[in-house]
Amino acid sequence: MNFVRKSTASFIKKINMAHPDANRWNERYSTEVDFWTELQPSQLLKKYSHLLPIRGVALDAACGMGRNGLYLAKRGLRVISLDISETALSRLVQRFEKEGFEPAAAIYDLSNPWFPDEYFDIIINFRFLERNTFPVYRSSLKPGGILFFETFLKHNNDAHPSTNYLESGELLDEFQQFQVILWDEKLITQVGEQTQKWIAQLVARKPD
Repeated sequence: MNFVRKSTASFIKKINMAHPDANRWNERYSTEVDFWTELQPSQLLKKYSHLLPIRGVALDAACGMGRNGLYLAKRGLRVISLDISETALSRLVQRFEKEGFEPAAAIYDLSNPWFPDEYFDIIINFRFLERNTFPVYRSSLKPGGILFFETFLKHNNDAHPSTNYLESGELLDEFQQFQVILWDEKLITQVGEQTQKWIAQLVARKPD
C-alpha cells in the first residue's frame, strides 16, 4: 500500500469513490465539523495506553478526522489512517501537520480490505463495523501486537440490522485465539447526545 505524503491537497491515495457511504460521510463531516473536531481520543485507548509500544506502525481503521490516530502519533507511533471520506482525511492531514506529524493516509473501502501479513504493531477500530476486516486484522497484526476494538452492539430492544451492529459475544468469538486483556459489553451515553447505545469493547494481544 503506497501513501502519498506531500501536501494537504495531494496526500491522499486517490481511489474512485462513488460509494454511497463516501457521499454520506463526506456530507456529515462537512456539516458537523465542530462536533467531530471536538471529539477527544477514546477513553478505552487512553486507559490502556500503557500497552502501546514506544515505536512501531499503527493502523487507524475508519479513522475519521483522526482523534485517535493523532493520539497514537503523539505516543511515537507511525500511523496509517484509512477512511472512506476524503473530507475527513483532508481535515486529518491538517491536524497532523499542525502538530508537526507527517500524515500517511488513504481513501480506502474497508469492505474489501487487504493488508500485508504481520505488518502492524497496533490496530485500532472505533465505532465502525465491517466483518470482512476480522480475518485481515488477525493476519496483519504482528505477533505480540495489540488490537483495540470498540463499536456498537445489537441489543434486544434495538431495531438496528446486525450487518451494522455486533451480535452479543461476536467480537470475542472472532478473536478467541488472542490473549484477551479486556472484553466488555455495556450501555453508554453518546458524547454530545442524550441517547444511549450498547457497545462492545475488546483489547487483545495476538499470540507470539
